[in-house]
Amino acid sequence: MPLLHFTPVQSLLGGLTLGAATAGKLLNTGRVLGISGTAKGLVNGDTQSWRISFLGGMAAGACLLVTTMPSALEQLPATYSLQRAVAAGLLVGVGSSMGNGCTSGHGICGVSRLSKRSLVYTGTITLAGAAAAVASNVAGALQIARQPATYLPPTTPVLQLGMALLGSAALLMVGVGWLGNKLKARMPAASSSPTAKKRAQQAQLRSLNLAGEAAAGALFALGLGVSGMTRPSKIAGFLDVSSPAWDASLLFLMGGAVVVSLPAFQYTMRCLAASKAGQGSQPCEPSCGKVFQLPANNTIDSRLVLGGLLFGAGWGMGGLCPGPALVALVRPSQQLLGFCGAMIAGWWLEPQLARLLI
Repeated sequence: MPLLHFTPVQSLLGGLTLGAATAGKLLNTGRVLGISGTAKGLVNGDTQSWRISFLGGMAAGACLLVTTMPSALEQLPATYSLQRAVAAGLLVGVGSSMGNGCTSGHGICGVSRLSKRSLVYTGTITLAGAAAAVASNVAGALQIARQPATYLPPTTPVLQLGMALLGSAALLMVGVGWLGNKLKARMPAASSSPTAKKRAQQAQLRSLNLAGEAAAGALFALGLGVSGMTRPSKIAGFLDVSSPAWDASLLFLMGGAVVVSLPAFQYTMRCLAASKAGQGSQPCEPSCGKVFQLPANNTIDSRLVLGGLLFGAGWGMGGLCPGPALVALVRPSQQLLGFCGAMIAGWWLEPQLARLLI
């Protein structure tokens, strides 16, 4: 039976990496890092190259995780049934589609924007997740030992990996942004007629944009692995508040991510507001893109709350959400395949279900 450990240092390093990936993606490409929205769009036929680059980066990061830190992935026990996995995946898929986001899009990006909509959704999925984890006995299904989680200091290799990952995240994201800004500074004015040189520079900028997406995806996957959140038992240990093995590590992950991403989002929002008011001499745009694509929906309605309740129920029942599930799929099992397949089905079914429920 797996023993849970309280790992604040590892989780904080992973969270800081997630925050760097989130901030870098925003400032370099102008897009918000949302795992469910990115994957759902691809499933529904939106094959824009940025989606493929980001998810490809996640896959590459997951493969690297297997070789550098195999302990980040766990084998699900037979007591974690396929039926549980499918039900949890379906609820997560429908809920994330109905609520337009998950723990990354709302929990990191939305909270960093100080969005009331995202704060409500994040609170709803956390409360619903805790209730579902207790009611469905997810800790028992994962055979978590009912012993208090003890503090586990990071080993030297893990600490070195975490620090190297965080440094790489900073260098990659800053490097992509610097190259993008330098390339933009050399480009002719937008009003000038297109030339072969200008078209080549625009192609280079698009390539940098996709490189930024791929880097953000890889770093996000690796950050999840270092934090331990690719293991369902770790998530279940946080959500099952009734268990003596309760583990608060997830709080350090989310805190670290928001500490880094919040300044990036607040800077962007102020920049956009100043630009709209006609202030500032420079255009407000990402280093490798043309416009910032921040969510415009601020409505708190029944659809958002119901989506949060459904997502939370699946999260608590399965100990998985879109990001960790897709990363863990690098080491497939019957349960993971069932969860991800049902999640994809939920993304496809949600528009039909929403018309019946709301």
